[in-house]
Amino acid sequence: MICANYGNFAIPVMWYGMRKMIFVWLAVFVAVSCGYRTQGMTNEAELLFHRGMQAFYKGDVQSAEAVFKRVVTQNKDNDAAWYHLSQIAAFHNKWNQAEQHIRKAIVLEPDNYWYHLHHVKLLMAAGEYEKAGDLYEQLWEKYPSKTELLYDRIALLMNNRQNKEALDWLDTLEHRSGVTESVLLLRFNLLAEDDKAAAESLLRTYAKEYPSARILSVLGDVEASAGNIDSAGVYYRKTLELDPSFIPAVFGLAETHRLKRQFDLFFENINVFLAYPDIDVRMKTDYLEQILETRGFVATFQPQVDTMFLSTREAHPADSTLAYMYTGYLISTQRPEEAIETVTNNIVYYPADYNAWHQALGILYYLKEWPQLCEYGMLALEVFPDDVTFGSLYGLALWQTKDTDGAINRFERILSGLKKRDVDNRVQTLSLLGDLYYERGDIRSAYKMYEQVLRLDKENLPVLNNYAYFLSLEEKNLERALAMSKVTIDKEPKNSTYLDTYGWILHKLGRTDEAKAVIRQALAYGGKESAEILNHYGDILHALNEPLMAIVYWQQAYDLDPREGILEKINTNKKAGN
Repeated sequence: MICANYGNFAIPVMWYGMRKMIFVWLAVFVAVSCGYRTQGMTNEAELLFHRGMQAFYKGDVQSAEAVFKRVVTQNKDNDAAWYHLSQIAAFHNKWNQAEQHIRKAIVLEPDNYWYHLHHVKLLMAAGEYEKAGDLYEQLWEKYPSKTELLYDRIALLMNNRQNKEALDWLDTLEHRSGVTESVLLLRFNLLAEDDKAAAESLLRTYAKEYPSARILSVLGDVEASAGNIDSAGVYYRKTLELDPSFIPAVFGLAETHRLKRQFDLFFENINVFLAYPDIDVRMKTDYLEQILETRGFVATFQPQVDTMFLSTREAHPADSTLAYMYTGYLISTQRPEEAIETVTNNIVYYPADYNAWHQALGILYYLKEWPQLCEYGMLALEVFPDDVTFGSLYGLALWQTKDTDGAINRFERILSGLKKRDVDNRVQTLSLLGDLYYERGDIRSAYKMYEQVLRLDKENLPVLNNYAYFLSLEEKNLERALAMSKVTIDKEPKNSTYLDTYGWILHKLGRTDEAKAVIRQALAYGGKESAEILNHYGDILHALNEPLMAIVYWQQAYDLDPREGILEKINTNKKAGN
């Protein structure tokens, strides 16, 4: 037998007790306050520098890095170029290189505040907290008017669990800036680490005198985290009375309704949250993922879940992750046409993005939409000529649409472009070509391909199986065919396809009693779903003079695959009175 050779959820509220104050470096492309100087440059170097800045602002980090490197080659005293090279190195998590670059910028421009601030943030990102703390002390002494330094210093201390020291610095911050809402929440987070009751009391006292949407919403989170759902709902509703558009409270209120199983109100509020475009889409996709993973939720509320996805996609129509998640949801709810429309529309937003094409072709392949896979496979190859994966998917689609010659031409083209060291793709392509040549009737070329595969991978089970089976059909080299087939059943003794091939070769060699036992194993391991295996077993029973049982198995084979040849054997033996 031939084998195919191709390959109850708990959504957390705004959980104040699980504060994550990890200070992570983010490479932010800023266009102001970097204090760079262009004096002293040649005209050529100046033009080059501004070209680098253009690439930098556009987010083309690779091009910007290349240009800035040329700038410092021509003018090693360009502090701004070193600064941007440091930012780019940090973007790639190359902390040592980033620090080397910023040190050069600081030497050239020692009074530039932004260079020093960048340096200290690099040290924090690299885990050099002690050095970062020392630098913050120096910066604070030099720039006592920079309040943001206090926030950074407090964050660093919190990161190191030095809460007492952080509170001391917070006192300094309050002395300088007064008791603002941001400072109050910072103190709340610090106190909550060691004295949750004191932290909550601080917040409630402040809220009585200065109620604000943000403070009331956090109090709602506090109540929700303690399991006081009704009280949490009261705070969220008070928040929304002050500011109906305060989205964290909308989300919190939705969750209180979900926990109370008031699903109509849950969906009403959660869709407001999902449709709000300024909320990070990753937070929404994470939330939707939990919805999809909840047993029975989609089955019970599919129309409402549909609306949740539509609300989110309306807010983020060009987000690929959301598109792929929605595509999977549509497939799981038996709507393949809408799934295909979603994943192919994503290409409109990202026509040059490899992953967008890969996702689209993969979905078409999974759904076995061969004509559309032909269409999009060809389009993908216009964007990514001779890409092996896209070419292979296109070739498979051609094969499935009966364009055998076109499929052979495509895989021959792939083969000619493969490097010798690319053994895996070479083996896969050669094996596919072997099957295609055999289907076209070019047996000599098919066997040539199989031989090449086995020289590269002597235990390639699909090729060993197919090659052995084809030899058995020709009744040539049966002993070699048996040896090849034996390798496959030794490796996978419960593979019904491999067992069928081995049994059939035994039958061809006249060892029919042995063949019967092997094919019965194949039937036990799923072969009853295969017309080919059932047909073979009928032939073997007939050869062993068991015609009545042979007819039974031929009939089962015919029910699965009504081929004329099987029907003829059934009728002939019935007429013979067997």
